[in-house]
Amino acid sequence: MGNQLRILLVEDSLADIRIIQRALRDQNLPHQLTTIRDGREALDYLRRATGGDPAADPEPDLVLLDLNLPGLSGYEVLGEIKRDAALRKIPVIILTTSNRPEDVLQTYQTGANTYIQKPEDYDRYRAVIEAIRGYWMDVALLPPRTA
Repeated sequence: MGNQLRILLVEDSLADIRIIQRALRDQNLPHQLTTIRDGREALDYLRRATGGDPAADPEPDLVLLDLNLPGLSGYEVLGEIKRDAALRKIPVIILTTSNRPEDVLQTYQTGANTYIQKPEDYDRYRAVIEAIRGYWMDVALLPPRTA
């Protein structure tokens, strides 16, 4: 995987984007963050990154995905990722405001790797980012990136 985590954040809220960026910086997480605010654009990005185009942005190690997005919803994006042989290996973490059991169930049934409700305060965001860092960089083995 290299020494930095490549993260694709699919999030339409500028406030949430900023707080996640700050939490990543504050946790000293070596990372490359790409932010996309539209579901359809996120899928286009992922398909370019895994399609073998040397001019494309690099393939992410994981995706942080909100459920409420313009273009395509997070549910639709997740479904497309998990149906696509080139994309399905990329872990997807749902990061959304909903804690509805039916949302949790639907995303896990569709193939989400983790479901996290967005924290309500910055200290909890930092804790979430630290947990993501600890698990995905220190515990889990990520699949190899597309060459």
